[in-house]
Amino acid sequence: MTDLTEADRGHLRMVWKQLFADPEANGRAVVLRLFTDYPETKKYFKTFKNISTEEEMQKSAQIKRHGKAVMNRLNDLIENLENWDAACDIMTHLAERHVHVHKVGVQNFRIIFNVILNILTETLGDGYTPEIREAWEKLFNIIFSYLDNCYKELGADF
Repeated sequence: MTDLTEADRGHLRMVWKQLFADPEANGRAVVLRLFTDYPETKKYFKTFKNISTEEEMQKSAQIKRHGKAVMNRLNDLIENLENWDAACDIMTHLAERHVHVHKVGVQNFRIIFNVILNILTETLGDGYTPEIREAWEKLFNIIFSYLDNCYKELGADF
């Protein structure tokens, strides 16, 4: 998080305040978009494999729960933009769970980050300035780089 400027952190917090006002709905939107744009990602979720229609996905309690979990982890990181040690602990735990428990490759984080960037572009319209986009891209690049290093240290080969 050390590469983020004060202006970047301000942009991130401003947008995040809007998104985290309704973590369940916005988290669900992220997961639905992930499954719609990248249907191959559903294979990592045992409980989602048999959910095929958008209507079923909209009603799914598991998708709602996972979407909220995604939002909560991002919230943890946003709250710790100035606390690199705490952010590292959060990301390390995230990597360990996704390697050892979920068996999800690190490239899937890049996919969900791209989904979020696309949703931000669509929902914020003209309010999604180049500076705001750059701040989010920086954040996601920092997170991805850290997770990628964790995966390598953990010996993940998928």
